[in-house]
Amino acid sequence: MNRKKRITFMAIALLALAVTINAWASEMKQYSRDLEPTKSHPGASGTAVFDESNIVIYTHGLRPNSVYTAWFVNMKPEKHETGAGMPPYMFKTDNDGKAIYTSAMKESPIGKWQMVMIVLHPTGDPKDMKNMVGALKGSL
Repeated sequence: MNRKKRITFMAIALLALAVTINAWASEMKQYSRDLEPTKSHPGASGTAVFDESNIVIYTHGLRPNSVYTAWFVNMKPEKHETGAGMPPYMFKTDNDGKAIYTSAMKESPIGKWQMVMIVLHPTGDPKDMKNMVGALKGSL
């Protein structure tokens, strides 16, 4: 192969690689959702940021030094939920009621779940689903 053909071949290969990388990058969309307080946590606020494989939730105004968990929830046609990210889906707030929850995810919740919810576990046990109290929620 002469020099001109090699350069042309390399240019085409680099262009194909650039197009592939650009397509991949555009598929990795990042989503951000504001979280609204429930009646039990009127001063709380938060933001959920996620892409295809990670979720980060920033919270403020929650109960200080308390245990919370993060969930993806569908209300219709029937209510069901799954933990947001990887077990144990739990975080604890600091003395000011602030926390950041981060977790890897197996897949994006978009199109599968209707909302993300943050719930308080007043007993301090994140497995205690009987006594949990809704704190924040946001539509997906």
